[in-house]
Amino acid sequence: MQNEKLVIKWVDSAQMDYLTAIHLYENMYPKPLEIIGYHAEQAVEKLLKAMLSSYGHKLLKTHDLGLLAETLQEFTEISEKDLEICERLTPFGVKFRYPQEIGLEEYHIISALKDMKIIYNDLLTKIRNEMELIKAGKIKIMTNNIYMELL
Repeated sequence: MQNEKLVIKWVDSAQMDYLTAIHLYENMYPKPLEIIGYHAEQAVEKLLKAMLSSYGHKLLKTHDLGLLAETLQEFTEISEKDLEICERLTPFGVKFRYPQEIGLEEYHIISALKDMKIIYNDLLTKIRNEMELIKAGKIKIMTNNIYMELL
């Protein structure tokens, strides 16, 4: 794994977005649908960027999850299901941030949160698996603390 510290920062930031999306949905009324959707998209975007960073890929300054996932396929397999989720979540990062584009209903957000959880877990598992290779000595890492933080 390359750029371990950067990967950790991306993962930490992704986790904040993930937890924020869930917290806002479960605890806020009225539900800020656009903001929840935005954080769901951001959680996935940041994990995709963490994965790309772990392979030493130059950061792509884009909110297009499909493009990020397709780029990541140069290094690891991304399932068709996850690619489809990326396409569904991408509009929450850009389109729904503009008032004239808003047409969100709660069912859109329920679907976005389900999608976020699926791909978030898939990507985090990939990162953890790579960290297991590091722990086993197959890939070198600077400190064990990085491994522990990702678990």
